[in-house]
Amino acid sequence: MRSRLLLIILLLTLVLAGTGGAPRPVHSSTIVQQVDDQSPERWREWPVVPVLSARAVEILNTAAQNSALDPHTFSKIGDCQFTPATFLAGYVKGDYSLPAEYEQTAHYFKESMVRDSITAANGLGVSSVLNPMFAAGAGYQECFKNETPLECELRTRRPVVVLVALGTNWKPGQEITFEENLRTVVEVILASGALPILATKADNIEKDWKLNLANARIAADYDIPLVNVWRAVQPLPNNGLQAPNNVYLTANGWLEQNRAWLRILDEVRVVLEP
Repeated sequence: MRSRLLLIILLLTLVLAGTGGAPRPVHSSTIVQQVDDQSPERWREWPVVPVLSARAVEILNTAAQNSALDPHTFSKIGDCQFTPATFLAGYVKGDYSLPAEYEQTAHYFKESMVRDSITAANGLGVSSVLNPMFAAGAGYQECFKNETPLECELRTRRPVVVLVALGTNWKPGQEITFEENLRTVVEVILASGALPILATKADNIEKDWKLNLANARIAADYDIPLVNVWRAVQPLPNNGLQAPNNVYLTANGWLEQNRAWLRILDEVRVVLEP
């Protein structure tokens, strides 16, 4: 995993050097829009970045008034693809070209973009963030005894938004427990007062897209946003995946994914800071 991460960082550097630091153009026609049919089974047709629903806006407005939460903070739940080395931190550090219209958002969430999350690490899966043994084994000094990584992250970071991208570290036969555990994750986040934002994944290691369907089903059931990373990378060669394993994103795939998350954070920031 570490060698793959280093290779991805190198590829990102080469791509950016070859384009003057500018990301590839975003496919704006599918970036922010509403669709008439939001049934989970048609998740492939969902926009890359949705318009925030009235419920999502209500959650954010309530969170902004909650003194127990930090309106400038978001948390991340995911695997190595959600660590600062390749996810969003480049916009703050100057590794990625930051469009002028998103400078305010990058500044607003600056600390979260460059900070590690307890719930984003190599090999992490949905069950890991609900397992106190994972926090203890990883040596997180700020976590209490018998506290799950998710509970520890929410308590110590106090986010108003939690970005959730899980499913790549999947094993056969885990479809049912994946969805059950992800629902638990969403409910714990909502109970803290924060807004969870889910995402599809670009790969199809499970062969039948069940995990993306599960993410879409949960997003629809709880009326929370879903960033359609799968759709964002479809126009890219090999759908934005590294051959031959078709699991990890290419450098351009990373850029498309990061731009999509930046766009949804921009929508969130507008609500929190009108």
